[in-house]
Amino acid sequence: MKNKSDLVIKIIIVVLIAVFLGLSFLSIQSTNKKALEMANRGTGQGGANPNMAGANSKQDAKALANTISVSVKTMEPETIQSTIKVTGDISSTSQINIYPDTSGKITKILKNIGETVSKGEVIAYVDPSKPGSAFAVSPVTATISGSLIDLPVNIGDTVNNSTTIATIGSLTDLKITTNVAEKYSAYLKAGLPSYITITSSPEKFPAKTTKISPVVNKASRTIQIELKFDKYNKLFKPGMFATVDLVIQEAKNSFVIPKKAIKNFNNKSTVFIVDENNQAQRVEITTGISNDLDIAVTSGLEKGMKVITAGSVTEGSNVKIVGSK
Repeated sequence: MKNKSDLVIKIIIVVLIAVFLGLSFLSIQSTNKKALEMANRGTGQGGANPNMAGANSKQDAKALANTISVSVKTMEPETIQSTIKVTGDISSTSQINIYPDTSGKITKILKNIGETVSKGEVIAYVDPSKPGSAFAVSPVTATISGSLIDLPVNIGDTVNNSTTIATIGSLTDLKITTNVAEKYSAYLKAGLPSYITITSSPEKFPAKTTKISPVVNKASRTIQIELKFDKYNKLFKPGMFATVDLVIQEAKNSFVIPKKAIKNFNNKSTVFIVDENNQAQRVEITTGISNDLDIAVTSGLEKGMKVITAGSVTEGSNVKIVGSK
């Protein structure tokens, strides 16, 4: 019995060893087959050198490493405005100064700046009495209805009939008065648009030119112009300081690019565009009117072209677009 048991055990061990060796052989065959298939896919043909797949991967990695990230602006027709910056003052369009009928001292002021007055209403009193004479007061009355936008006197001030006691005008019907250098005189005309900023707000408010002086100031060599807001805003107050961006030229249906996109090449203005292969190509351009940041391109570009606005490239550089406008 013992001999039979030993024989059965030996047979089982031999069978297990045979099974193990068979499975190992099949596994090696499967691995080799997969490796060959991968090599064939990498080269595109069965008999090619399997090392080509690795070479191509290295080339792709090198190309990716040399790719430059850029921002672009796609060319579409738009409007560009050329402006000049001047400063001016906001005042009431219709205002009038009020004067006393006699000389004397201010004894009483009945109104404050910003208050509304009616025609004939008393604003202040003046005492015209002289030493030794009877006391008498003379009223200073409003000659029109409106709001008090200035009150330059105080009680006790000595005034005469040419002293401004008050200024009456509108708080809502306002204008901006400014002076423009005579070199821009050829551009000045009624209706010119402009954008007004005041110190109390970052917003730009539209306005239009309404009056242009026919003469040049000899001392300053400037021309005085007046502008009116397109729409009243409660932020506006007479006496405010204003900064004016006055539009002197305008070009519609133009290709507009940032000035920083222009590169000088052989004394010519050029830009780089992104071609269909995602490479940078240099294009020669001609330019037109400009403002502080942008410039119009009059030739050299076409609709849909992607002009590189940020990114240091050279002719033929591989690029990747990461920002656009």
